[in-house]
Amino acid sequence: MLVRCLPLVLALPIAIGCTGEIGNDEDGGGGVGAGPSEHAFEPAAPTLHRLTQPQLENSWRDLFGEPLAIPADLPQDDVAYGFTSIAAANRTISSVEAEEYEKATYQILDQVWNDAARRDALVGCTFTAIDDPCVRSFLEDFTTRAWRRPVTSSEIDALVGLASTIATDLDDPTQGLKFGVAAVLQSPSFLFRVELGEPDPTSPSSYRYTSWEMASRLSFLLLDGPPDEGLRQAAQAGDLLTKEGVTAQAERLLDDPRTRAPLVRFFRDFMQVRNLDNLKKNVTAFPQFSATLGPAMRVEIERMFENVVFEEEGDFRQVFTTRETYLNEELARVYGIEGITGPDLVPYVFPEDAKRAGLLTTAGFLAMNAHDTQTSPTHRGRFVQINLLCQDIPPPPAGVDTSLPEPDPGAPPTTLRQRLDVHRTDPACAGCHARMDPIGFALEHYDAIGAYRDQDEQGLSIDSATEVGGEPVADGIELAALVAALPEVGACVARRFYEHAGGHLAGDGDDVSVEDLVTNFVDTDYDFKALVVALVTNDGYRYATPSTEEGN
Repeated sequence: MLVRCLPLVLALPIAIGCTGEIGNDEDGGGGVGAGPSEHAFEPAAPTLHRLTQPQLENSWRDLFGEPLAIPADLPQDDVAYGFTSIAAANRTISSVEAEEYEKATYQILDQVWNDAARRDALVGCTFTAIDDPCVRSFLEDFTTRAWRRPVTSSEIDALVGLASTIATDLDDPTQGLKFGVAAVLQSPSFLFRVELGEPDPTSPSSYRYTSWEMASRLSFLLLDGPPDEGLRQAAQAGDLLTKEGVTAQAERLLDDPRTRAPLVRFFRDFMQVRNLDNLKKNVTAFPQFSATLGPAMRVEIERMFENVVFEEEGDFRQVFTTRETYLNEELARVYGIEGITGPDLVPYVFPEDAKRAGLLTTAGFLAMNAHDTQTSPTHRGRFVQINLLCQDIPPPPAGVDTSLPEPDPGAPPTTLRQRLDVHRTDPACAGCHARMDPIGFALEHYDAIGAYRDQDEQGLSIDSATEVGGEPVADGIELAALVAALPEVGACVARRFYEHAGGHLAGDGDDVSVEDLVTNFVDTDYDFKALVVALVTNDGYRYATPSTEEGN
């Protein structure tokens, strides 16, 4: 009996401390924008990037067209350092996952092969034997597109031989070709972005990505899928070995509506709003909570980003101060807005006197960084420090009790802010909490689901006045404006986009590249599209350091 994992024979032979205030990271704990680098330029080594679920699905659609039912039980994407793209780098495939990919491959192929007209249209002819020249021509074209590089004659010979052997065993050439195509789709050349690099003939000491590898780096960054015809032509011509060629293709793709979803996915990871899909709140405390509220909060934040970057094409930092948003009926209920009905999110502009402006005052950000029943100034401040400023906040020292003391039943009630004083007076906690809590205090007018309030759960008046980085801040609106103006924010966005695109944390050898990217972001008035072009033409993205591992 034929073993379906046989196509895997084509596997590639490749071995696979808290001090300072906001915006003042004197100890260098992950901070950015602190001045010129003292480290020499040394880009990351080439690596394998396993296709993420969206990339795999888009690759199948590119090869087979629609309609195409995508299997529901694909291996799940992991997250590392906040990004699925970083987790996908050097991500291996377990034996169980290999079986899942195999099963999915045949589910895809069955949809095409069970429709003779669709199958013959894909192949380009009605064939009766594997040795039909049309079959070899199809395999050459299909495999080049699937593997995202030119294929060799020996590789095609192996595929034709495999298909022929199976066709003979089954006495069915169409099934023989189906198993040959399955071999293509289960190869590491399909399931991974294989990037090996090559010596740069114009600079013997440099190692660059090939034109075809750059085509994949561009397409999977900006399309979440394989190179389109324009990229394949540019790769074949060697155009993607130059900054000018890469710029031309990047600018073309940025005008393509397909680019929106991958860049929104970056922002989803950057803001960690994927967590909103599993948001939990105490329904007794918040009867307006529902299973669909968290996902709606996520979409609101993502559409704010999309509007600023693609519709407005303005300063990226407007996402922290914009009054423009998108609401549906249940989100509007959280915001206390009437007149919006139904589940679809529609554009809405908060008036100038509203208590909302930008990301930090969205219900999604506020609810995500709060407990089930009450707010958490610490969580909210920590998110700003780590995720928006790229500052380091270490975990609490071992043995330190991080819980707040229970209120004395006989004592007058106290606000959460007052109870948090214990963390800012304890020497073991004060260094970090002094950096986090004041930021969160500015957001205390927003409860654990993001609704505005003047009193807390105990009926005590909210005091949101605080001081952040030496600047007085009255409330969330002033905090949003302050954060948007901090140079660390733009530097952090640029750095994290560099890490997302390359699939690795920036090391010392990346400092020069990151600094160049930050400078360009500032010089273009924080134009996010310009940041994309600057990234893909950056030497840290186009060049690599040869791996010294055996087998590479």
